[in-house]
Amino acid sequence: MKIRIARTFMMMTLIVFLCSWGEKGHQKINGSAPQFFPAGLNNFKGWSDKLSEHSSDADNRKKNDRTEGVKHYIDIDAYKDFVEKHRIIEGKDEAFNQYGKDFVMKNGTLPWVTDSTYHALVQQFKSKEWAKAVLTAADLGHYVGDGHMPLHLTLNYDGKFTDQTGIHSRYESKMINKYNDEITINRSHTRKISNVSRYVFDYIYSNYQYKDSLLNADKFAYEKANHEYNDLYYETLWNQTKGFTNKMIAGSSKSLAELIRMAWIEAGRPRLPRNIAFDETPQN
Repeated sequence: MKIRIARTFMMMTLIVFLCSWGEKGHQKINGSAPQFFPAGLNNFKGWSDKLSEHSSDADNRKKNDRTEGVKHYIDIDAYKDFVEKHRIIEGKDEAFNQYGKDFVMKNGTLPWVTDSTYHALVQQFKSKEWAKAVLTAADLGHYVGDGHMPLHLTLNYDGKFTDQTGIHSRYESKMINKYNDEITINRSHTRKISNVSRYVFDYIYSNYQYKDSLLNADKFAYEKANHEYNDLYYETLWNQTKGFTNKMIAGSSKSLAELIRMAWIEAGRPRLPRNIAFDETPQN
């Protein structure tokens, strides 16, 4: 019984602290998203500070809500279909039927929670609940960011299968915090989304490819730093990963902008107020 309790505690600790991109990374992703909106949506740009401020609300809920942790990842390589075909059944009900609900829940619900959060945002746009909408959009940005972080997409999420335990926090928190100012997000044109669920799965499939590159970079940096996690290690890890790290963080921010814009369009393009009396109560 004591062993079981200890294991449960360890798992809860991992769920709380393994947070993709760290607080600074999520702030950058969310806060930069409004720059992608076209000129006709200038009022969205006033959301930047609140999107950034509430970018880690979803992570903070893990401490008190046991149902939250599973929303932040999908171990996509646990699915035989993904290993063989690079795709899985994408409908949630269909996935439950095909793979079993227990299997799906065990391996994370990130894409489906991203989709349901998007649809919650659509409804809040329709009802013009702007204060709630900005908090929902902040949660959406967090889940989108998780979907662009390869260690949130694999069974080997913390290097446990490759003798690289701790890579999760070394990369997404310590390295990102150290080099956050060198991460640039440049504005580019957004596009309309024809199928939100497919859009979410597509970027998850695409970002999974960086998992091995990241793990190889960790091994290389560790060797170069004489088997220490020192300044040389982090400098080397950054130099080895900054190309795709910039790409994934910028991609997160742009994807959030595209999803917010699409939610607004699906809601009927409601007129955006210039000023919002923001509700500071985090979403449940």
